[in-house]
Amino acid sequence: MPRPALVDATVWRLAWRNVGRHPRRTAIVLVAIAVGIWGVFLTMALNFAMVFQMVETAISTDLGHLQVHAAGFDRSPGLEHRIPDGEAWGERHLDDLPGVRAWAARVRGDGLVYSPRASVGVRVLGVDPERESGVSRVSGSLVEGSYLDGGRGRVLIGEALAKRLSLGLGGKLVLSVQDVDGEMTGEAYRVGGLFRTSWSEIDRGVVFLRLDEGQRLFGLGSAVSELVVVAEERDRVEGLRDTIETRLGDGLEVQTWKELQPLLDYMVSAFDQSAWWVYAAVFIAMAFGIANVLLMAVYERIREIGVIMAVGMRPSRLVAMILAESLLLAAIGLGLGLGAAFATTAALSDGVDLSHFAEGLNAYGIGTRLVPVIRSQDVTTPLAVALVTAVLASLWPALHAVRIRPADAVRRV
Repeated sequence: MPRPALVDATVWRLAWRNVGRHPRRTAIVLVAIAVGIWGVFLTMALNFAMVFQMVETAISTDLGHLQVHAAGFDRSPGLEHRIPDGEAWGERHLDDLPGVRAWAARVRGDGLVYSPRASVGVRVLGVDPERESGVSRVSGSLVEGSYLDGGRGRVLIGEALAKRLSLGLGGKLVLSVQDVDGEMTGEAYRVGGLFRTSWSEIDRGVVFLRLDEGQRLFGLGSAVSELVVVAEERDRVEGLRDTIETRLGDGLEVQTWKELQPLLDYMVSAFDQSAWWVYAAVFIAMAFGIANVLLMAVYERIREIGVIMAVGMRPSRLVAMILAESLLLAAIGLGLGLGAAFATTAALSDGVDLSHFAEGLNAYGIGTRLVPVIRSQDVTTPLAVALVTAVLASLWPALHAVRIRPADAVRRV
């Protein structure tokens, strides 16, 4: 059985010689391919870094990977949907559960905070200081003061909220809420610490206090609003959700961060879909460039092609030679483009400073320093598409070449 022409070493030697016949023209095409690939990879790396930061900020400041609630909390997140003895439930079912890195119980409600100069509507979060530090980065975002383990009667607020209230460290505020019985209640606190995160929604509108003080303020006793769970690995969150569901009693439900914030999940999917449009634009341009070079090469070598066909070269070997030229151009261009992309991302390993746009970026949970992120699929997908593009780009010149009649070609000057 004869070997396929494309695996013949002679075909590749001829293709390599033909690629190098016109160095200037070949170099122009290779530079165009390399610049296109470099631009695609860098754009994808920066865009995904933005999406990645948005997701990570939401997970590490509020959502966690999973949340356990009383049934109905998602439809109506109020104090009427609470988990009785929530901390005890977590200790029984989550402490030694494989795949769980950390968990924390929270009390969640809405309130109004007063200072001598202003009043602001806020979200109130009662947290266990020790456990919360395992599921949230707020404890590591302090810019002044101490965390909630510094004493009772103290709250933690963002710098932006402190500015709205015209308060500093140690300032006095009054937190007014509606308790579980629907009665208005309130209590005075001191600002024990100020934090700054990359999510302005948290910084401008959340008050953190100790879990027991939050339970007393809302009249919940030992009940909590939610249990927040952080998984060991994010790509195994779905499996962990199934495991926790087997332990849930009646009246409880568990949701992943994607279910809690479907908009974030949609943005990740939309990014992946938009990447295909970018790939399409670059690789269509690449296909036309390769096809143009090969077609010009065929026209310039019509007499040569006629001679080698007259002495017995099969059409399949001629097609294989042109396909090999296309693959060589694509491979070299991809190699140059990938090399430039990885070199650029390595040079930007400390991140791109976007502090001038901090206010706008923080509204979406994006930090002021953007570190390019290249995923494995951002490498494998363009390589596969480039291979297909190279094959398709060679078809037109190859079909044109095999239609050449040797008798006409050898008479061509």
